[in-house]
Amino acid sequence: MTPHEHLLDSGLFGESLLMLEVLSQIDKASASRAGVMVSGEPGTGRGLVARAIHACAQANGAPFVAVYCSTLLPAEAERLLFGLPRNGNSQPRPARGREVVYPGSLLHDALGGTIYFRNVEELPTRVQARLATLFRDREFQARPRSEAIPFTARPIAAVDLDFRSHVDEGRVRVDLYRRFAEFQIVVPALRDRREDIPALAQCFVTRACRSQAIADKTLDSAAQAILEAMPWHGNFRELQALLEGLVLRTADTTITLHALLEHVQVDSADGPHVGLGAPLREARQRFEREYIAAVVAQHHGRIPDAARSLGIQRTNLYRKLRELRMAKPDGGLVAKPNGGRVFRPGVPLNGARGL
Repeated sequence: MTPHEHLLDSGLFGESLLMLEVLSQIDKASASRAGVMVSGEPGTGRGLVARAIHACAQANGAPFVAVYCSTLLPAEAERLLFGLPRNGNSQPRPARGREVVYPGSLLHDALGGTIYFRNVEELPTRVQARLATLFRDREFQARPRSEAIPFTARPIAAVDLDFRSHVDEGRVRVDLYRRFAEFQIVVPALRDRREDIPALAQCFVTRACRSQAIADKTLDSAAQAILEAMPWHGNFRELQALLEGLVLRTADTTITLHALLEHVQVDSADGPHVGLGAPLREARQRFEREYIAAVVAQHHGRIPDAARSLGIQRTNLYRKLRELRMAKPDGGLVAKPNGGRVFRPGVPLNGARGL
């Protein structure tokens, strides 16, 4: 399976330049046994990237062992990762020499596949030191003073964008950081690859319909346009959750802008805002003004393109701009809702938080 096929199957895909670069990096990483560090914002699909590397590099059936370090108690982390001898009694680790990895441990279970870490900064320093040694030597002993065995599991860590600060502050050992950082992949935020959102959104809708065994549904162009303009602070995961909910709550086969707005809270200073308690007509006009401004800005002021996205005639859009007092004498567009924010053609919309 190629990186593109695996990500398409998982739902994390796109044709933007940023995602094509991610696919290229996955292909390169899977061709070696180097450690990999996958960084990005929460919800961008770092775990899916790790699984894509695994799927491309390993034969079917190879183990993928995930270690969520924040859920491990410090006292049990070493035992779960490295294991204990059959008698259950811990033995002192030799001052020098190969690491001992007992059968039944997480590291032993990952042999021939991938060992995937999340929140590696939560691991005790002693455990970090042992992992750094194991990943450096790429061999271990199944019991003290036994023969060396190749360590064939690829280490991958999913980290936040500020992970280097944990190293600088001493929470992560430098030698362990170097073992993971042999190959680095940065997963872009969804708002940085907006051109992928319409296809990605429809993919989520289709998958949700099939998982619920209901007739396929589609998003209309206006709903797609507002989805593309939103900021998606929760990234891939947030978009997926919203659309899965819409599929269940929408009776029609087409998910319209109206259906979308019924389930989206637009309430942030970062973007469009409809305050509760305002008269319905005022609230509707305010959102309509900001939504149209978002779509026109998305199309860099090109009114014909914006009209097509909105599903209306170009002349109707010009009329609407005049009615909402969004047209300038020079033909430009200005809207100043909510404390003087200005939307202009060519300026990306940050959108709304709180989805």
